[in-house]
Amino acid sequence: MARTIALKSVDMTTGSIPKKMLTYTIPLIIAGWLQIFYSAADLIVCGNYGSPNSLGAISATNSITYLIISVFIGFGVGANVAVSKAYGARNQTNAEKIIGTTYMLAIVSSIVLAALGVSLSRVLLQALGTPEDIIDLSTTYMMIYFAGVPFNIFYNFGASLLRGMGDTLKPFLYLLISGIINVALNLLFVIVFKMDVAGVALTTVISQFISAFLVTITLIRGNGYALLRISRLRFYKNEVIDILKVGLPAGIQGSLFSISNVLIQSTINSFGAAADTGSGAANSIESFLNASQDGFAQAGVAFVGANYGAKKANRIKSSILWSLIYGVTISSILGVAIYFAASPLLQLYIDVNEPMGLESLAFGLEKLKINSITYMVFAVSVSLSQAQKGLGHSTISMIISLVGICVFRIFFIYVIFPINKTSQFLFYSYPISWALTALGQIICMAIILPKELKKVNAAALKEESELTVQEMDN
Repeated sequence: MARTIALKSVDMTTGSIPKKMLTYTIPLIIAGWLQIFYSAADLIVCGNYGSPNSLGAISATNSITYLIISVFIGFGVGANVAVSKAYGARNQTNAEKIIGTTYMLAIVSSIVLAALGVSLSRVLLQALGTPEDIIDLSTTYMMIYFAGVPFNIFYNFGASLLRGMGDTLKPFLYLLISGIINVALNLLFVIVFKMDVAGVALTTVISQFISAFLVTITLIRGNGYALLRISRLRFYKNEVIDILKVGLPAGIQGSLFSISNVLIQSTINSFGAAADTGSGAANSIESFLNASQDGFAQAGVAFVGANYGAKKANRIKSSILWSLIYGVTISSILGVAIYFAASPLLQLYIDVNEPMGLESLAFGLEKLKINSITYMVFAVSVSLSQAQKGLGHSTISMIISLVGICVFRIFFIYVIFPINKTSQFLFYSYPISWALTALGQIICMAIILPKELKKVNAAALKEESELTVQEMDN
């Protein structure tokens, strides 16, 4: 018999979906904003108090670091879907096997990531054409960051498990605590101790350790639906398959985004350090947009997965619809706001009185104004892609992203971009690739959804008939 579900968890299989999805997602979005704010604080502190090239040096590492960790972060998505289905089916034993398996994956992933990241930092930066005046600082930042990346993995995996069981509040609170410490240490290490990018990287590692520790303790000692038990800390064959079935394509999909971003970053590097600084500041601001729409997309994964496990077809349809409506709405509102506030927002990061300050601002404005006003298109593609993962169809979503994002951007950079080698023209590759991917995801969902709903209805009828027979026998 499963224990009582924690009071602060959201039961995704009953009640009003629009209302419960908001309750579930608001802490998720704020948590995402906090993560970005803390990263932004790194850039702002370095941009104003560090060395002249420190902001560009950190920005130059972003596409590489995400490329390396994205495949493994996809396992967290797989764990979220697997545990949400177990939660929907009220199968506590299965849920605890999934938790144990996920933590084993976290241990293995951490070792591999730390080794790859630390050993390949400078090689990858050189391959990307990172400018000579920032590559030393970039290497320092990357090596420290990857030395502490296990804490990032454990937090993300653990938070995905909690969210899959309806608890988004605790991961949010833990980020709040660790983030406050992160900002305080940033000011101490950069302004007082003059540690520059090394100080920023070190504070990131410390704050990630704190959040990872708190999430893990909650899974061990909490009062949630299922716990992390030492006796279940192993690889279970069926649970590994369930997690990897969704998680591996999700991770590859994330890496495809990263590969295309690495190629674009390489092209941006050709415009010099000012372009790195401006583009990096714009990326940080766009991240708030991404966290907003992604919060509802993640809610879609959990709600679809839970109701799939509970065999509730109508709630699956409603979960997909409201995830899409909320994601597009918040992207539109925030996108317009950022469009009109682009310059003052960028100047939080960029000191226009510094050398190359105005040039960096110009690059940032070009990117931000193009992407902010079209971000709702990206929200469509992400919402539908994540919903497909909740239905167990992760591979087709990955293929669509491969074509729409990665292949198109490679084609754009090597075939179309040479026609007009300006940064503004380069940035148009983002909304065009989003539109192509969104169209592909719409078509895919129109094909997949009716088939999955038919399967769910058939399973529900079978279960109902079996219960009827049992009652007659009794």
